[in-house]
Amino acid sequence: MEGEIVTAGQPWIKRKVAKIPKWLKWLLAVLLILAIAGGVLAVRAKNSPVPVKVSKVTLQDIQRNVFASGRLEAVNEQPFFTPVDSTLMELNVKVGDRVKKGDILGRLDTLELARLYKNGVAALSGKEAELANAQAVNDQLGLKVAETEYSKAQNHYTRIETLYQAGAVNAEELESARLDLVRAESSYQQADVKASQNASGKQISSLRDQVELARQELAQARERLDMATFTAEIDGVVISVSAKQGNRVQEGSELLVIGDDRVLEVTADVSEIDAGNLKVGQPVSISSIALPGKKFTGEIERIGGAAVIQESNNGQTINVPVTIKIKGNNGDLRIGYSVDLAIRTMEEKRVAAVPFDAVIDRNGKKTVYVVKNSVVEARTIKTKRGNELYDIVVSGLKSGEEVVVNPSPGLKNGQKVIVTRGEAK
Repeated sequence: MEGEIVTAGQPWIKRKVAKIPKWLKWLLAVLLILAIAGGVLAVRAKNSPVPVKVSKVTLQDIQRNVFASGRLEAVNEQPFFTPVDSTLMELNVKVGDRVKKGDILGRLDTLELARLYKNGVAALSGKEAELANAQAVNDQLGLKVAETEYSKAQNHYTRIETLYQAGAVNAEELESARLDLVRAESSYQQADVKASQNASGKQISSLRDQVELARQELAQARERLDMATFTAEIDGVVISVSAKQGNRVQEGSELLVIGDDRVLEVTADVSEIDAGNLKVGQPVSISSIALPGKKFTGEIERIGGAAVIQESNNGQTINVPVTIKIKGNNGDLRIGYSVDLAIRTMEEKRVAAVPFDAVIDRNGKKTVYVVKNSVVEARTIKTKRGNELYDIVVSGLKSGEEVVVNPSPGLKNGQKVIVTRGEAK
């Protein structure tokens, strides 16, 4: 047929194409068009600017702070304790009252304490009398006296014995002379022992110790009697009261505390990670929620010599206690206020600062993307630690240059970008 004659006259490839179904030809044509369009779009996308957020490198003062919190306390406090089990007979103050040096704040029942004091006075007097008597004794002199008496007793006995043998005295007189000799000999031997062992010296030393002990006990009784009357030794504020008038109180229990609110301090727990950056004398900025908008200054007074393990709802933490002394006028700060602390550990003036989230690590080197004429340039820089927001530029960047903040992993050197400004943090 005519169709067969025409087909026979076409090349081989055309014969194959002619055999493809019409619907498949349409499908292939559509796929070809889509592939061409996709390629065009990919080329356009590759050359399209990428939106980036940038921030400018600026000259600024960089400070690094350690943050903590705590409660204000008085540097100077006067606590009052119960010297003995007693009754709180009088209480003239309550928490928050302001007191002056010399004010009587309260007192305990002093009857028993006064009796103990009088007993102490009597005991001391008795020991002092014993010591005086002992000091009047001389062992060597006593020995000489005893020796003389013994010699006289010997001579008397010899004379009576001779008279007895002559019949001039009776047996009773002889026995009496003999007993006098025995007593004199005993006294002499005792005096000799005392003299050889320095007995009176030892007795005097012992009595001196007893007198000193009696004096200490009397002083303690006097101190307890004085402590029973609570007298303010400083100007200040009553911080705590732990008993009520008329209550029975036990020895050693704290009854009340006053504090001098002219000199304040705060002890804060600082994380072990931050504590290594702290030094005595570092300045501290202080604020309180009780006084919004007001700032106070202080400096580190003491840093704990050991870390403390503390338990909390969030688990276990390891902190170092750090004490900050408030400087200058305390203003309206009060004992017990909670305060927030910013401890300045570093400060550098007018240095080039780059946002820390603009710096990435590329092959072990610090890199930023600098934007010039809507094109990014990958640049290696050197920095050192700044604060929570910025690193300090050592080299590689100048003030005024713009860098990409939080660059995407796909950002490449030489890529075109559309710039938006990063907000200051």
